[in-house]
Amino acid sequence: MLIVQPEGPDDVARTLDFVRTQGVDVAVRCGGHDLLGVSTPARGVLIDLSRMNDVVLDPVAGVARVGGGARAGALTAAGAPHGLAPALGMNPNVGVGGLTLGGGMGWLAGTHGATVDNLLAVDVVTADGRSLKASADENEDLFWALRGGGGNFGVATAFTYRMRPVPQVLAGDIGYRTDPARFLRFLRDFLATSPDELELGVLFSLGSNPFAITRLCWSGDAAAGAAALRPLRTFASPMLDTVRPQSYAGFANGAAHFDNMFLRGGEFAGLGDEVIDALAAIIERGGPKDCLVGVLHYMHGALCRVPADATPFIRTPGHILYNIVAPWQGAGLQRDRMDWALAASEALRGVNSKGIYINYLSYEGEAHVRDSFGPHHARLRAIKRRYDPENLFHHNRNIRA
Repeated sequence: MLIVQPEGPDDVARTLDFVRTQGVDVAVRCGGHDLLGVSTPARGVLIDLSRMNDVVLDPVAGVARVGGGARAGALTAAGAPHGLAPALGMNPNVGVGGLTLGGGMGWLAGTHGATVDNLLAVDVVTADGRSLKASADENEDLFWALRGGGGNFGVATAFTYRMRPVPQVLAGDIGYRTDPARFLRFLRDFLATSPDELELGVLFSLGSNPFAITRLCWSGDAAAGAAALRPLRTFASPMLDTVRPQSYAGFANGAAHFDNMFLRGGEFAGLGDEVIDALAAIIERGGPKDCLVGVLHYMHGALCRVPADATPFIRTPGHILYNIVAPWQGAGLQRDRMDWALAASEALRGVNSKGIYINYLSYEGEAHVRDSFGPHHARLRAIKRRYDPENLFHHNRNIRA
């Protein structure tokens, strides 16, 4: 495999010219967090955007322009001195490119929507080497497709985002030993009436007496937040409670880091009894040390008030995502952890929603991609035919022209 680390759009265009003329395979890598690993091919050319990581913020206009290889935490840190925050994901180490092109959900989704709802423009190098700007005023069809259609349409070399005023949040972790099924049923009822300002994710350790950590962010009035969080604090006696007023950047950029993480994920049409029983069985069965089951990204609030055809990213009120997490420190593969994650993912296949958020889609095959884009698939195919008719960009949740 040949790895190319471009420093600008011209380098990307020259690389694509080489790929076309030599007839070799190509993939694009931003942060390298793809759940199926398709951003790192076994052969051909890998365009690694990590050197294109500039962050330029205009605090007066509340707008930031970010290189396609930047990490989410860099933009969050840049906005912090000005009380501004980006509507990105929940992990600061994720590349903005893959996150954004898939739709993007994070700590501000309920109040400010998806990442793509705060995207103003994308600089793209297309399959034929052209450098284009896609926005509401230029190449509108491409701009629509890039807001949730994945990396099917070109190499995104820069993103322009609207920043949001979020000087402080009420955020942290609440944890306790709990029966997983009982807590998930509580969570189902709690989320059904949760305000827009609340986002949370729950991580369960494995075993018959698991520890559940609810990591949460309240982006509204602190007093109202304290009242809204009371049920979480009274569900059981917390063994851990670090929730406090703090800067958004201090919270969002404080996630734990592992050298390696093997992930699988998916989407549920809510926490029905069948889903809860399946999750609880995986948790209680146990597995390798430090492996986790995560339930996160409850779809509600501003995220779901966007017109259904505004972007290819489908957000259905009441749906919720999950992660199967197998982390480890140090080099090399740990097959026992990977095998556990794959088995857990298979065990949940039958309770997934038919359509799955593409950044979490962990089952291969064109049928799964078609189901996940749903009514937008035909329109995305038409745009694919215009910008990448030969399907040069296929190491992704692929849309065939």
